Formats: sequence, structure tokens, C-alpha cells
Amino acid sequence: MCYLVLFILLCSGTLLSITLIDYYQHQRDEFLNSVQKSLQCRRLREKLVTMTSMKKVDIALFSQEVRELMNCPWRLNITHRELHRTELWSCCNASDRLMVTRQNTNQNQSLTYEVERRMKRKVDQALWEMLPQTVPWSKGSLSRCAVVGSGGILQNSSCGAEIDNADYVIRFNLAPINKSYDVGVKTDLITANPSQIIKGYPDLQQNPGPLAEALSVYGHAHLLLPAFSFAFGTSPCFKVYHALRKARPQQEVVFFHPDYLFELGRFWRRRGQRAPRLSTGLMLASTALEICEQVHLYGFWPFPLDLSQNTLPHHYYDSVGPSHFMHAMPEEFLLLLQLHSQGALQLHVGPCTLTPTP
Repeated sequence: MCYLVLFILLCSGTLLSITLIDYYQHQRDEFLNSVQKSLQCRRLREKLVTMTSMKKVDIALFSQEVRELMNCPWRLNITHRELHRTELWSCCNASDRLMVTRQNTNQNQSLTYEVERRMKRKVDQALWEMLPQTVPWSKGSLSRCAVVGSGGILQNSSCGAEIDNADYVIRFNLAPINKSYDVGVKTDLITANPSQIIKGYPDLQQNPGPLAEALSVYGHAHLLLPAFSFAFGTSPCFKVYHALRKARPQQEVVFFHPDYLFELGRFWRRRGQRAPRLSTGLMLASTALEICEQVHLYGFWPFPLDLSQNTLPHHYYDSVGPSHFMHAMPEEFLLLLQLHSQGALQLHVGPCTLTPTP
């Protein structure tokens, strides 16, 4: 009986030793794999941050690297976020000057147009009465912001829940929100450009209903218009203001401050952006980087294939491409990808999880 007990104890000890050895080997392997992946992610971030241009880049290889980067854990780097925030505030100050307001503008002063610098607009009584008192976030900084581009990469992305979870949501160019599972519905700021207004709503004074109906899906979002970028855009933007004041009085219509856009363009040109004009996406991603604690970008992907090399439309709602003369979308994407790699903002490319990143 004594020998049997000893035998059982010996077998149990051997089995326990084997189990412990297997456990620690597994833990060691997991640790080594984790270290290896961490090093791979670090090298990939460093490589992307040092890229200077998208010219002559193999897009298929670049897409593979982006796919690998999206599988790397992302962490907010407060140092980089604060560095970029401080630089943007020093040059441009979206916190107070994204929009023309009574707080940053005086009656009878002249506004210099963003692009046509010889053009000026006097802030007469009529224009003064159109201006809000201040910017919407004047009571304090915003926490989690979602900036929603219109890229075809949002198709079948399941990003709607993450987007709607944000405290402040920015959208562009009256982008539709009928695919809510992918793009969400929450909207706090929506833009439109004068050419959209001229082409889509040519009879605003007599028939404001279609525009009012189109805007109703965005709730009480501010409608932000570039009334003082080009001279041709002032009249249609003013028509929008007056038409909606009657047809949809709860709709806040505000105007980009031309000095903000001008200084922001100079800021990014000094950092390598050479296109004649920034896209609205980069403009407002920059704004969010300044006024938000966390910035999450969705729908920013300028290429015709997704990360798995499947064909994409240019927008999630149509295939109309951008003006290649005015904008350099791949170069802007590289800039945003570098900000992601530094931990200053988070770029979401591809499917989203249902649980937002903390």
C-alpha cells in the first residue's frame, strides 16, 4: 500500500511538472510573440512616419502595410497630441476662429477672402446680424470627436455604432446618412460647398423646401459654409442662410473664417502639403485635433481598392472622384496616417468593432 501511494505521488508530481513546464513554455512563447509583434509594429510606424511622399509608391504594398498597422494596438500619445494641438492653436486657433462670429469680428471691419486675397467683404449690419455670438464649443473642449469622411471604405464597415458613440460628430458636403449601420446618424457639424448649392438647389429663394428637407436628417447640426473663400461662393451661401431662416429656423448656418482657412493652408504647406487647396476633410481633421481630447477619423481612404484589394467606389454613396487639380488626397492620407502612427489621432480603416476604442 505504501508503494502504491508513493507511485501515485510520483506520477502526480511528474504530471504537475509537465503541466507547469507546458504552461511556462506557452507563457514564454506568448511573451516572445508579443515582443516580436511590438517590434514589428514599432518598425512599421517608424517607416511610415519617415515617408515624405506618395509619389512612386506601390499602392498594393502600401495597402498591406496599412493593413498590418491597423492590426497593431493603438494608444493615445498625449505628448504628440499636445504638440500638434499647440502648433495648430498657435498658427490658426480653431478654438475661437474656425467660424466668423461676433466675438472674433467687429462691425465695419473687412474680411479678406481665403483664396482670392484681393477680395474683401465689409461686415456691414446685414452680415453682422447673420453671425453667431461665438463658436459652438466655447464652453470648453470636447472629449471624443468623430470626423467622418465620405470614402468608399465605409461601405460594410459596421462603424455606425462607434461614430454615434462620439461626443461630437463632423461630416462633410451633405453626405447622406441612410446607411446608418456603416456611417451612423449623429451629426453636430455638417459642411456644404457653394457648387453643391448652385447645382443642387438653384431656386432657393422661391423653393427652399428641398434643402430644408435634406438638412432635416442632421437634426440641429450646424451647417458650415465657405462663404469667404472664393467670391462666387458668397451669394449662394448667403441665400442658404436666408432660405433656411424661413424654412428651417432651428438650423444654425455659420461661415468658415477665411483667415483661419488661409493660415491653416500655410501651416500644412510648410509641412509638405503642396496642393492648391486643402480638402475639407483635412481642414476639419485639423480643427478636431485642436479642440478635441480624442480624435477618431472614419472614411478617409483615397484609393480604389480596400485593404484586401477589393474594388471600392470613391464615396460610400457614389463614385464621383475629387478634383485632382485642387486636392492631393493620397498625400493628405499619408499625413493623417503619420498622425495615427504617432498616437496623435486614431485613423479607422476597414471594419469597426462594436466596442469603441477607449
